This record gives sequence, C-alpha cells and structure tokens, in this order.
Amino acid sequence: MNWDEKWPEIMLAVNSGVSESTGYSPAFVVQGREPRLPKALYDDEALGTGQGTPTPDENAAKLREVFQLVRRNLERAAQDQARYYNLRRRAWKPTIGDKVWAKQHHLSNAAEGFAAKLAPKYDGPYTIMDFVSPVICKLKKDSEKRTRTAHIGDLMPQPGEGTPKTGPGAEA
Repeated sequence: MNWDEKWPEIMLAVNSGVSESTGYSPAFVVQGREPRLPKALYDDEALGTGQGTPTPDENAAKLREVFQLVRRNLERAAQDQARYYNLRRRAWKPTIGDKVWAKQHHLSNAAEGFAAKLAPKYDGPYTIMDFVSPVICKLKKDSEKRTRTAHIGDLMPQPGEGTPKTGPGAEA
C-alpha cells in the first residue's frame, strides 16, 4: 500500500484534529464548521441539528469571534513556547578579540568512508576579528592566514576564558 492512496484520509485527519495552539481544528478555523466525517455522511441522526441555517452575517460574526480567540490562543502558545525555549538559553555576546570555537557543518561522504556524526562538532580556537553585522562575525585561526565568517549562534566561548566550561575540552 502506498501512502498517496491514503492521502484523502490523512488530509481529513490533519484538518479535523484540534490544534493544541489554537484550540480549534484547521477546518473549523477556515470554514466555521467541523467537516463531516465519512461514516456520518449518510447517518440520519447526524444530518440535522434542529437549528436553522445561519445567515451569512451570523456566520461572519461567528468567524470573527473565532479568529479573535484563535489569535489570543496563538499568542499565549507562542509565549509558552518561548518560555520553555529560553529556559536553557544563556545570554552570551561575543566581542572583538574573544577566543571562540566555531561549529562545523560536515557532510557525510560514503565514498570516502566519512560519517559526519562522528566528526568533531566544533573547530578552534578562533579569534573574533570583526563584526560584519550584529550577528555575523569574521573569525581567524591563529595558525591560518584565511578568515571565515560565522553566525554567533554557531559560536561557543573557549573554555577557561572566564566562561562556563561547556563544549570541546570541558571536563565532565
């Protein structure tokens, strides 16, 4: 069986599932109603709700109210996610002259028998020479003439330079 044969069912499951962030299903947010499930299509009990058909103005008012609730729920979810993300973040702003280690972005190469996941994650130490932008800096290794650029998110302070001992060379 191929997954593409089940695409309609997958789509229905995704669109009718309630999102934890919004509090509503995507189908309800877009259409203002839940989709009819396949078994309920011809179910006599599920066909009528006993209520009249709402007017377009009533539907529009209902959707505006839902959008306001969804917007508030998304803002709350974003704040919660930011709080959990920031629990383990440490504020560190490198300066010119700092010694740092730079993250390496290796690619595996089966032909050469090289596995990227076994390679060292950081290389260094480098000295920060200049800032190209607030988050991109120019680095130079003491043993090389070339410079390279790196995002500050890919940098780590060299252990023993008055910073927490984490990363390469850190004692366990």
